[in-house]
Amino acid sequence: MSRHPAPEELLLDYAAGALPDGPALAVALHAALDPASRRALDRLNAVGGALIEGEAGAALDEAALESVLARLDRVAVEPRAKAPVRRPGFEWAPPPLVPHLRPGMGWRRILGKFDEIRLDVPGDAYRVSLLRLEPGRGLPEHKHTGYEYTVCLQGGYTDATGSYSVGDFAVGPGAERHEPIADPGEPCIALIVVEKPIVLTGPWGRLLNPLVRRGLL
Repeated sequence: MSRHPAPEELLLDYAAGALPDGPALAVALHAALDPASRRALDRLNAVGGALIEGEAGAALDEAALESVLARLDRVAVEPRAKAPVRRPGFEWAPPPLVPHLRPGMGWRRILGKFDEIRLDVPGDAYRVSLLRLEPGRGLPEHKHTGYEYTVCLQGGYTDATGSYSVGDFAVGPGAERHEPIADPGEPCIALIVVEKPIVLTGPWGRLLNPLVRRGLL
């Protein structure tokens, strides 16, 4: 069981199909790695099915019924989907991530401190990335002006809010500064979904923040 599960209200939004694609991918990865959250989604699916049965005999119009059915199908299929073919170099990737890994995709070094792969999530305004930190290395100190969703996929990291390992989920408005540092052992890899550009708060912030806002970092 994850030490840091996704909030119940976020699972409910996911089950209802109310999450944008970036945060929805984060929840799908979390559910693939955390049995407790996967069971919670199964329960939501069962409840949704019962509600549909009750409403279908009442005044639920055809379009609304199709919409709800599509949303429930999404919950049932994503965490338990048949495992796609693994990509070389990404054997650690949980099944929901594999379709987003294009052939030839590779890590890009950022500021000499960490590696990033920017993921293309169609129709989504969120920035969705994979970040990789070598053991003992940290991200630059920063804060967020919008929501951030993080799922640890390999290794672990620690920041002011606690220690996170594989399957753990973090979400928040991110107004406070933090500086995640990878735990000893293997490199830490995490999915990061941010609503708005980060704000670097360290000594290089004034110089680099304009580049961050333009999406160049």
